[in-house]
Amino acid sequence: MVSSNVLGVVIMLADPSAEATAPAVATDGAAIEPEVTTVTTVEIVAPAPVPDYVPEPEPVPEPEPEDAPPNTKWRGGPYFTMGVAPMATMSIHGAAHPGIRYDMETGLAWKRGRVRAYFGPDFHIMQYFGRKKPGFGVDAMATFTLRHVYARVGAGASMGMPASANVNDTRPMIGGILGGGLVGRLNDVEGRLGVDYDLRADTSGRVAQTVLLTMRITFGP
Repeated sequence: MVSSNVLGVVIMLADPSAEATAPAVATDGAAIEPEVTTVTTVEIVAPAPVPDYVPEPEPVPEPEPEDAPPNTKWRGGPYFTMGVAPMATMSIHGAAHPGIRYDMETGLAWKRGRVRAYFGPDFHIMQYFGRKKPGFGVDAMATFTLRHVYARVGAGASMGMPASANVNDTRPMIGGILGGGLVGRLNDVEGRLGVDYDLRADTSGRVAQTVLLTMRITFGP
């Protein structure tokens, strides 16, 4: 009869994995239960290969600048204005003489933000209906524009304005003009549409009032 120790050796040689499960035999012939050993498997993860070229990070876009503050300095330059105005000159006796007035104005202009100021002489020619001889005059003008509105004021002298019911009854007159209206601008070109009121008196004290529907175009800053 083969002893239990010899039998265990034969089983171990035949199957090495049976070492953990083969029953151990004590010296006195009694079987001893083997201890169960748990084997923990550790998985080795190979490091990722490092690429030869590392792309540079994309540049972070700069924040867009805020709207620039409005210009706080006055900037100036020459300007030139042409205009035409249907008009009607009325005497104190109620006589009205229609006609057309042509204007040419030049001088210096300054702008600051959306405010513009124009200073210069205005030369005008007045052609009355029913009379061949035109009238003419010159006024010192100041014009101010803010966004889409304007106002103008001036003073000067005119010749050829009728001061009575007779369109040919004229004398030199002095006085002023006041007006305002709407403005439209495209780059350095400005268009104006408005109404002017002209009040003048001749050397004898006769007064002539003129209402004009003005249309002007200005080139300048």
